[in-house]
Amino acid sequence: MAARQVEGLLIERPAGELLVLKRSTNEAHALNETAAIVFDLCDGTTSRATMVAEVARRTGLPADESIVELALTELADAGLITLDESGRPELTRRALIRKLALPVAGIALLPVVETILMPTVASGQSTAPPPLTPPPLTPPPVSSGQAIQLPRRIR
Repeated sequence: MAARQVEGLLIERPAGELLVLKRSTNEAHALNETAAIVFDLCDGTTSRATMVAEVARRTGLPADESIVELALTELADAGLITLDESGRPELTRRALIRKLALPVAGIALLPVVETILMPTVASGQSTAPPPLTPPPLTPPPVSSGQAIQLPRRIR
C-alpha cells in the first residue's frame, strides 16, 4: 500500500495544527495531530507499519493499523492523498472506538480531517447599495433660554 500526497497543495502549520489548502477546489482542510502525522508520512514509499509505529510513538495511541486506516480513508475522501489500492476498508470512527475501548482523551486523538469551502474573491463583493443610516434617536441638545417645542396633540 502506497499513499502519496496530491500535487498542488498549500500547507501551513499555524499554532500546532496543519492546514492544507487545495486551490483547485477552493477547499481548506484542517487536520488534527494524528491525521497530520499520517499525512506527512504519505510520500509514496512509507509502509503502513511505519505509519502505525510513528502514530503510536508520537500520540500515545495504541499501535493499531485501524487508526492509520481511518486517517488514510479521511485523507483520501478529502482528496488530499491518493491510494494505490483499489478497495479501501469501510471503517467508521464509532467502530474503531468500540474496538479499541479508548478513554475520552484517546478518542480526541483519533484522526480528524475537517473541510471548509473557501469563499472566492467575487463572492465577497456586494452589488447591494450601502445601508441607510437611521436618524439620531435623541433630539439635538437645547441651550438654556431656548424654548422647546413639543408636538401638538390632535383632538
